[in-house]
Amino acid sequence: MEHLFLLRKQAHELKMRQMVEEITFGRHTVESAMSKYEVLTRSTVTKWVERVRQEELARTEAMENTAKKPPTTLVEQVVQHADALTGQVKQLQKQLEQAELQVLYYKHVIRVAEQELGLSIEKKSVTK
Repeated sequence: MEHLFLLRKQAHELKMRQMVEEITFGRHTVESAMSKYEVLTRSTVTKWVERVRQEELARTEAMENTAKKPPTTLVEQVVQHADALTGQVKQLQKQLEQAELQVLYYKHVIRVAEQELGLSIEKKSVTK
């Protein structure tokens, strides 16, 4: 039973692809293809045409992507890794600068609070 279902599905798929091919190559109009392949609605035909076009577009994009990306050499990998590390260093430098500014800000706030309140907030280091 399942075998019959697969055969019908394959036959339907073949019929759809043949009809779309005839429409795209200009051998038939949508209306004449509908009558030839006994399709009831125009929207079904347009959906099939769009589906086949999308599949073809995805297939060509995949082929272009594989053709454009040659295997990277060791030198290219080292350069990419160095670029990534350089970006990481810059990001860490920015974070360090922000942390230093924050520490400076907090020290200033503590000094102003000590002056206004007359209390000792900062811990004094005791050395012998």
